[in-house]
Amino acid sequence: MLANHWCASVDATIQLRTGCNPLEKHGPQAVQVHADAWAPMDAVADPHDIRQVVDYEVIFLAIRKLEQNAHCECLESSILEVMDAIFGMPIVTSAFISMHKPHVYNGQGTPAISLSMTREQWQRMRA
Repeated sequence: MLANHWCASVDATIQLRTGCNPLEKHGPQAVQVHADAWAPMDAVADPHDIRQVVDYEVIFLAIRKLEQNAHCECLESSILEVMDAIFGMPIVTSAFISMHKPHVYNGQGTPAISLSMTREQWQRMRA
């Protein structure tokens, strides 16, 4: 939570081809995704104008686009793709994404990965 910031959040469950366990390589599996994108309140002159606020549809579509990817072993690469979409919105100053795989261990555990970044950290990583 950031004071004096808008936070646009998206929760989605997608079917993603991911994982290094041999059982995970036979097709897509459910992955629960949570994404937050923060923008300073002062940066939004008109909170009634979708062009001035954080557009959560951009985030949702980036998450859903992951379903088109070929199999990848690590969720980290998927998180970075969504991070790129979030920081593609100039108003966003920081973001958080988490991904959970609820069915990997047959209900005995849920592997998860998350990442929190500022725009400056993301820009340095992309340079």
